[in-house]
Amino acid sequence: MATRIMAKRKSIPDATKLQLWIKSAGRCEFKGCNTPVWYNGLTLSEGNFAEFAHIIGSSQDGPRGTDQSEELQLNFCNLMLLCQRCHKEIDDHPEKYPIELLRTWKQEHENRIEIQTSYPEDIHKSTLLLFSVNIGDRTVPINMEAVRNAMFPKFPTDQQGIKIEEKDFDRLGTPDHWQTFAENKIKRKVSRYLEEGVDDVKTKHISLFGIGPMPLLMYLGRCIGDTVPTDIYQSHRNIENTSKTWSWQEETSVELPYSISCEQESESAIVFLKLAISDTIGSDKYQNLVSSNCSIYQITVHEPSPHFLKSKRLLEIFSYEYRKLLNEIQAKHGKKCKIHILPAVPVSIAVECGRVILPTKDPEIYACEYYSDQGEFQTVLKVN
Repeated sequence: MATRIMAKRKSIPDATKLQLWIKSAGRCEFKGCNTPVWYNGLTLSEGNFAEFAHIIGSSQDGPRGTDQSEELQLNFCNLMLLCQRCHKEIDDHPEKYPIELLRTWKQEHENRIEIQTSYPEDIHKSTLLLFSVNIGDRTVPINMEAVRNAMFPKFPTDQQGIKIEEKDFDRLGTPDHWQTFAENKIKRKVSRYLEEGVDDVKTKHISLFGIGPMPLLMYLGRCIGDTVPTDIYQSHRNIENTSKTWSWQEETSVELPYSISCEQESESAIVFLKLAISDTIGSDKYQNLVSSNCSIYQITVHEPSPHFLKSKRLLEIFSYEYRKLLNEIQAKHGKKCKIHILPAVPVSIAVECGRVILPTKDPEIYACEYYSDQGEFQTVLKVN
């Protein structure tokens, strides 16, 4: 019986090792690890803790070995920089980590490093603003991996930025309770950060991720205003990959997706504005608030749905149409009119409703909250 003679493993050239260190930024290329390998994370001692792993095994008999093993033993494209733990993981379980998967992880990691290091130092910096307020008994956490994916590559970030979090907000409270919370928890904090910056760094751009009651999101948008450029992100419920839930999807080609109408016209100074984007708003939900002596306007879409707002372009179109309608309402009803907003909208639209409010131009705007147990809206918060 012939005996296979094992070829001696070749030594990886120093130039190839250096290339791997540079392309990986000295971090483990196993997806989700990203551990720096120039120091020990436990003892904090500095040193070389990197290991060079073969995607196609270095020998046919090794993990992921093929008839190309010897040929690709020293090929840069077949090598990954890994920490010791991750190297052991992929070699102990080669069936879980096939060749194509490891190639994809290597390419994704090295592409990310290339993009992040190609920007000049003073551009593409954004302050992260996380807004999370419970809705009743439910508090929805914001997935930080999904946040980073949504901002990347336009705004690579590892910073924590500004956090406004509350787990015990009582949405059943009085309008005074809503107003006090908004002014103390939102207005003061946002104003301070906009004036002072974060860690003494002036806020030049904001990337906003928010979850909470619609009136509070509108108030948050009003506090930010349009003086600081802001990207507002939207959580998408029907995305299978949870690490991409906050990423805007591809631009849609829908033209004029929003329809605007006046359902009831009066010369009264009381105006109701229905925003029926995520759901329809039947008259039974607001009959407790209106009378025959008020005007009712509506912005809606053909099929209101929580999944409607998929692209950033649809948010931009809404902002334009909403701002135009506010101007028309003021022209018709006067600056002293009072606008009550009935929202059934995605969170990003709620924030944008507040952002476009002009401090010295617009009339008083109030936000209403829908209570499903009562089956009706209630006016809870003065936005401006």
